[in-house]
Amino acid sequence: MIKSALLASAISLAFIVPASAQQTKVPCDEPSLTQMRKDIDAMTDKEKQAKALESWEAANTAFKANNIEECNARVGDTGKNMDMGSSAPATQTN
Repeated sequence: MIKSALLASAISLAFIVPASAQQTKVPCDEPSLTQMRKDIDAMTDKEKQAKALESWEAANTAFKANNIEECNARVGDTGKNMDMGSSAPATQTN
């Protein structure tokens, strides 16, 4: 009985996690890139900041060249380099 409940929970979690990750995708547009740059500038870990800045610059260059597919890929890399677990900038809600 317990094994069945654990298996059902594991299966449910397998579907919930990818769905929540898809909802946090950052669009490749000027406001999102601007906010992401502000978040990078506020980082305290200089090593992670340098990696995030490098991928952000690649995303910004792709955006300016109207290469949205490449920009989306670099925005995703930037989020990973910011150690966010996803490609979305951190936001606070009060």
